[in-house]
Amino acid sequence: MKVRHPLGFTLLEILLVLVLLSVMAMVVVPNLPQNGNDEAKIEAQRFYQLIQLWTEQSLLTGETLGLRVENKSYKLLRLSSKDWEEVKKERSVTAATLPDDFKLELEVTGFIEEEDQLFKRESFFDEEMFVDEDAKPKPPQVVLMGNGEIIPFTLIFLLDNKRLWKVTGNDVGTFEIEPLDEGGE
Repeated sequence: MKVRHPLGFTLLEILLVLVLLSVMAMVVVPNLPQNGNDEAKIEAQRFYQLIQLWTEQSLLTGETLGLRVENKSYKLLRLSSKDWEEVKKERSVTAATLPDDFKLELEVTGFIEEEDQLFKRESFFDEEMFVDEDAKPKPPQVVLMGNGEIIPFTLIFLLDNKRLWKVTGNDVGTFEIEPLDEGGE
């Protein structure tokens, strides 16, 4: 009499193979090179969400907020009774610094530069003489007003001098994010 052996795999054998494949995937996946465009997209999306949040915060509180963009960073400022000051909150993001390979380009439209102003904003008493210039933050390039209006701008995210993502804001606080063609991918 012949004994028949069942054909196929047991459930235990299939589970063992799946466990081995998942362990190997955990080792391989983190070591795969990341696409630079993906990193730029993440940074652009983070800014897009933050600027929307800051605009809503300005609208809800009625405060005038400002955005100061540097070469590799941006931060939120608040207009106080004296001058612009940095916003420092423990529970919300008020500033960001990009990784080393990134760069920001800001184009502001519809705003009068300080050199073009007819009258300078100065008081009769020179209070600036008693203030340490290094401690005082630079004024923002983009103003978020308490009525929901903003200074229109375009912020471009560059990685290795390639313009990859663009975030634009119009005067009524509507924002758009879009990829640029220089990514080559």
